[in-house]
Amino acid sequence: MRFAALGGSNTSDYVAAGRAVADSAAKTFAVQRKTGPDYGKLSQMAMKTQAEENIAGIAAASKVTQAGIKAYEGTVKQGNKIAVFNKEQDIKGKQKMAGGIAAVGKMAGVGYLASKDNTKGRERPKADYQGLLDSHNSSMAELKDKQKAESDALGPFKPIKPTTTTTTGTAGKATGGSTSGSQGLSGTNLSGEQFDMSKLTPKDFDDLAFAVSSEAQLGTDDEYGVAANILTRLRSGKYGGTVSSIIHAPGQYEGVYKGMSVASPKISSRFQSEEGRNKLQEAMQRLGGRTEFKGQAMLGNRVAAEDPMFSPGGNFYHFAGQT
Repeated sequence: MRFAALGGSNTSDYVAAGRAVADSAAKTFAVQRKTGPDYGKLSQMAMKTQAEENIAGIAAASKVTQAGIKAYEGTVKQGNKIAVFNKEQDIKGKQKMAGGIAAVGKMAGVGYLASKDNTKGRERPKADYQGLLDSHNSSMAELKDKQKAESDALGPFKPIKPTTTTTTGTAGKATGGSTSGSQGLSGTNLSGEQFDMSKLTPKDFDDLAFAVSSEAQLGTDDEYGVAANILTRLRSGKYGGTVSSIIHAPGQYEGVYKGMSVASPKISSRFQSEEGRNKLQEAMQRLGGRTEFKGQAMLGNRVAAEDPMFSPGGNFYHFAGQT
């Protein structure tokens, strides 16, 4: 074999050609690396996409499961409602059947009783309407006879006319009003138990006049009415032991506790006179134990036959507890 040719001029050509090929390959690889796809990033993107698809699939599956659960619950509830409805219908049907059986039983019982003769050994009641009517008429006639006999025993009816006396004078606290049933005082119509005026001191008469100055229709016999009211309370022993304690009791005599009363020597002097004492006695007898009085503002509440007055423009007097 001959190797001399390798050392010839062609050898350098082959070497250059090999280098050119190698350089071309290297450049081609470099170009491909620069311009080719980033497989690392592609792998990461693929992994992320796969993960998102998995998550979306799980979420979708969860929603489907929840929808299925709700659908199942609705089906179960509907089934329960249907079962309850059917049960109610079944109960109602049994109740109707029971009622029908009971009705049949009643009809059978009635039929059985009707088939028997229940009148044997018993007498049918008889209504004696005429006898009842006669008995009623007889009772009414007896009552009428009794009423007539009692009426005849009382004699003919005579209406009592109220005595009306008008007393003039200077108007004080109360003015106007009805004259129905009001009466003045004469100082002579004395009867029954009398109050011991000797027990009263000059101060007691002054205290009476002090209260009367704001509570009575001044210048009329209503002055004696208010004074008699105070003395009636004194005699009862339930309102105080002196005239002063009675008129100054809290909430009792408005003119006194509101400061409208004044000292009245003239009224006190009239009370202490013989005529004044007699009028006080008569007024106390007229009150008959009444310990309360009201003025003209309350006149609409007065019962003329029960509540005496001493002047048409004065106070009216009543028992405790009455309005």
